Amino acid sequence: MKSLVETLKESYAVAPALKANFKEFNPILADVNARRAQEGDGPVTAEELRDAFREINPQTRFEPQFTLDDRTFEAVRTIFAVELPPLTPEQKEEARARVTEILERRLAPVPGSLYALATLGEALRTDGFDTREYGGRGVKQLLKDIFDGEIDNSAYDAAHSPHHFIHLPALHPYGEPAPAREPRAARHFGRPVDLDLVDLRRRFEFILTSSVPAPDGWYELVKITPALKAKMFDFRDMGFVKLKDLLYALYGDALEIEERGDAEHPNKKFMRLPDDDQLHLLPTELPSSADTDAGTHMPHPAAVERPLPRPAADGRTKTALEKLLDFAFFPAPAGRNGLDIAIGHLAATARAERWYYGRQDPGTNPLLKNFLTLTFERLQYEDSLGQNDPRHEPKILVDGRFATFNTGLCDPYNEPIYALFKQNERLSDSRPWTFMAFVGSRAMGQFDMTGKFGARLPQPAHYYNSTAELTFDVRRDITVPNLDHYIDHCNRLPFDFLRYFGPQSFDYDRPRTREFYEDLAEAIKSDPQVLSQIRDQIEMAINRAKGLLRWNYRRAIPIYYPKNKAISLLLPLMLGNASKPNVALVMSRTPSGDYVATTIYTLGMAYAGARLLCGPENEWLKIGDVFGPIM
Repeated sequence: MKSLVETLKESYAVAPALKANFKEFNPILADVNARRAQEGDGPVTAEELRDAFREINPQTRFEPQFTLDDRTFEAVRTIFAVELPPLTPEQKEEARARVTEILERRLAPVPGSLYALATLGEALRTDGFDTREYGGRGVKQLLKDIFDGEIDNSAYDAAHSPHHFIHLPALHPYGEPAPAREPRAARHFGRPVDLDLVDLRRRFEFILTSSVPAPDGWYELVKITPALKAKMFDFRDMGFVKLKDLLYALYGDALEIEERGDAEHPNKKFMRLPDDDQLHLLPTELPSSADTDAGTHMPHPAAVERPLPRPAADGRTKTALEKLLDFAFFPAPAGRNGLDIAIGHLAATARAERWYYGRQDPGTNPLLKNFLTLTFERLQYEDSLGQNDPRHEPKILVDGRFATFNTGLCDPYNEPIYALFKQNERLSDSRPWTFMAFVGSRAMGQFDMTGKFGARLPQPAHYYNSTAELTFDVRRDITVPNLDHYIDHCNRLPFDFLRYFGPQSFDYDRPRTREFYEDLAEAIKSDPQVLSQIRDQIEMAINRAKGLLRWNYRRAIPIYYPKNKAISLLLPLMLGNASKPNVALVMSRTPSGDYVATTIYTLGMAYAGARLLCGPENEWLKIGDVFGPIM
């Protein structure tokens, strides 16, 4: 007599490695008892079966099971049972051609022409194929209808249970060129012209507020459609292909949809009903078919005229961070910063690196945030230069509903990491894109990059034209035109140096705010003796650094200087009695070939600028020694 564990290992070969949920436990229990009955063994209980699976793999989990009495079960089945209309020959031919083309291009079967149903459905959805357009069918039912007679009666491979695999032998092997097919004609649906929009909105809101829980006023989209079906409110019969088509028709510019995902469910979407002060924005009549896309689809948010981004305060040029936040919306749960969450995800995806300065990790990856925002600003600048050049390949690539750019970082397998965005569906938002994820070039499913953008993905930011720009020319001189500039930026000078050589009457115990350093700069410039003393110290440090640079030109580290959109070099300075560099001098090359000292950086600013080009490896600029602000 075989033990229950032995029977399970023979029947469900995938179980010992299973780490996901069993979502269909009752059919498995029935199947096991049927097998045991054939072998003359008695039935097992549900708890015995669970214990046996856990003995094989302790990580096995089970979905909650609900027990219904016969009367309740019949009532539930009556409510949700839907008789699907048969497909016409034209629908079958169209659906089969489209499904075949997608699968031959995107998916590789396992031996035996078996396709994982979950992966197959994701590939269809990613390619914009909605199986529900064919009478409300799901993926499984549509495949059975259009491949009738060409798949096994038992469409799912028992050897791989509980993972479902469908057998589709008619497809060409993955990797072979798919036969050329005519592009599918757009499907047009007729919407009844006599729909009362006000009544439709009233019925929808009654069902929504009475059937979908929303303690904070936000309704999860995935729960709305089942609630509508349960109340016999079929928006597809009204001519709306998708729920969002209905929502845009009902609420227009007043519609608010937000992504409030978390680590476990990153793509959760919520909507809320308009406030009283937005009622004037509600549409009064349905848009005509001429105003819609493909008959019933409401105009996509990207096609709607969005509000203009707000200008920077005081007419100044926007920072790199503001430019990135103007480009995309970064969704986040309530009370959290979406960009910070995305930066944390990027830090976990990229090769391990220390993304903070000082001795304590603040948990916000400030160096990585600076790296990403300046990288994006540089990519925008490169695209602006190449917009009239037909040979220019966009660095921020847009293709249909998706956009991407190369972050300039790589994952632990040295594959480039891309930032992936989709069109922002919030009509009232000026930002055209919504952040999805940081992904590698080999990602699959909804993050498949080659499926969205083709084989040629965007290149990383490029900062120089010749490697000669990255090296100091020891034959050239260094000019320091204005030492008072460093006094005006005394917040970048070491505090101990300022306290020792600065005005003795100044209150150095005040909080070190912007006003503190502005007052200190004025106090230094108003005292000629102190000003002369600090100037002498800076000149001595620069002359000493020049001498060391003649002996070792590698002490000059290249950085990208955003203000000039060009490469500069960093020269280490030791102010006061310091035994190692405590600030960095920024040198830019002039048209004559000489160098001019343009400004002074803290070591934090120096490291952040140098990291844009590569991870700096230098005896005087190491991440463990970096302190001070980076902006």
